[in-house]
Amino acid sequence: MTPNSQLAGLRAALRLVQRDLDSHPGGGPAIGTDDDGTDGVDLDGDSLGEATGLAVAGSGRFQLVGTEQGFFVALPDGRFWPAGAGPLPLGAEGDEAVLAVALGVQECFGEILWHAWPHCPRHGTTLRAEARDPADEVIWRCDADEGHDVAPVGHLAAAASRPSSTPSQTLAASSSAVQPDPETVRPAV
Repeated sequence: MTPNSQLAGLRAALRLVQRDLDSHPGGGPAIGTDDDGTDGVDLDGDSLGEATGLAVAGSGRFQLVGTEQGFFVALPDGRFWPAGAGPLPLGAEGDEAVLAVALGVQECFGEILWHAWPHCPRHGTTLRAEARDPADEVIWRCDADEGHDVAPVGHLAAAASRPSSTPSQTLAASSSAVQPDPETVRPAV
């Protein structure tokens, strides 16, 4: 049995990535609603052309599942991808855990659902999770044009709400307090 202390960092990282799933417009394909717009696409591998489970974006919660090989990120219905990056690093904390979980979520989307997530609000291209430096946050990065940082993992909603902002503005906005617009502040009379 794996002690909870070895999973704490991975659980915290999963909550951070789930925040992006819940808030990112068009975050993911519906997996399991009858009116999911798939028109007969076989999402669950049963060859019946119907999906089962929960909608990923908004209502579905990704989870950690333990197997003999290790722990993996799983879709809300329990499906997971054991190949690719492999098992999550037990005992991982901070950036290491966030990067591993973000990649695990992306692998679930790509390998199980054949769907790329998340997308750049400016270019529509698939973002990738990247850790620049051990002391920095893990970011979602777009490789379109010359490439740019979109938002730290867990703060994708800020980038999606300001598609015309520059990457540095988006990153700064995700970590700073909201300041009132000087044009809308009226002096007290």
